[in-house]
Amino acid sequence: MAVPYRDPMRDDQIALQLYTVRHLAAIDLVGTLRSVAEAGYRAVELAGLPEVAPADLKKMLDDLGLRPVASHEGIERLRADAGAVAGRLGELGCPRAIVPWMPEADRATADDVSRFATEVGEHAGRMARDGIALGYHNHDFEFAPLDGTTIWDVLLAGLPPEVELELDLYWAAVGGRDPVTEIGATDDRVRLLHMKDRAAGPTPRDTPVGEGTLEFPAIVEAARAAGVDWYIVEQDEPAEPLANVATSLRYLEALVI
Repeated sequence: MAVPYRDPMRDDQIALQLYTVRHLAAIDLVGTLRSVAEAGYRAVELAGLPEVAPADLKKMLDDLGLRPVASHEGIERLRADAGAVAGRLGELGCPRAIVPWMPEADRATADDVSRFATEVGEHAGRMARDGIALGYHNHDFEFAPLDGTTIWDVLLAGLPPEVELELDLYWAAVGGRDPVTEIGATDDRVRLLHMKDRAAGPTPRDTPVGEGTLEFPAIVEAARAAGVDWYIVEQDEPAEPLANVATSLRYLEALVI
């Protein structure tokens, strides 16, 4: 049987999660976005930004040549009004919403996780009517034992195929999983990766891509095979946000073929 062709990673598939520069954005949003563009980014994922009208944010991004490719939207916002979330993202020209976190009350038991997965699937169907895809982003707790299984396994069994996965490589590694294996196991459900490296040492700490312990050449190869759409640079606690995101971008650009 013929093996389907998979595009290699391209430089126009690299984005920045703006949560990484949230503290700078809180002081000077336009200036921070300008610095992100000057570092070489052309696409961003929205999170951690100060409140701003969608039309105003769109103008800022457009003026700087920054394309919004996804937005982190808490499950509470979807529960309150998924239609309003879809409408705001449509105004921004942002095609994806990502649920970034599962509240503790929704993961006390495997049955709770199953209900959460069903709910996310229902929100995905609602948002799809407005042309917005919905995904889920992991941390490390999804990989811990729960009722003889794991949150991650229950989620994968319960989420409908139209719900995309944004695999955070760092948190998967902290949770004891090999990122390359996880990409292969979930295959074409993983549409986005959080490119976040893990620093050496016993205490979990993130670091710019290429400066830690994760095997990014192998990760990118697995992601190419899976047909990942976006490679999104992120750090939760960068020591020097703008310098760090520039370092990560240069490293990933060197992996582009």
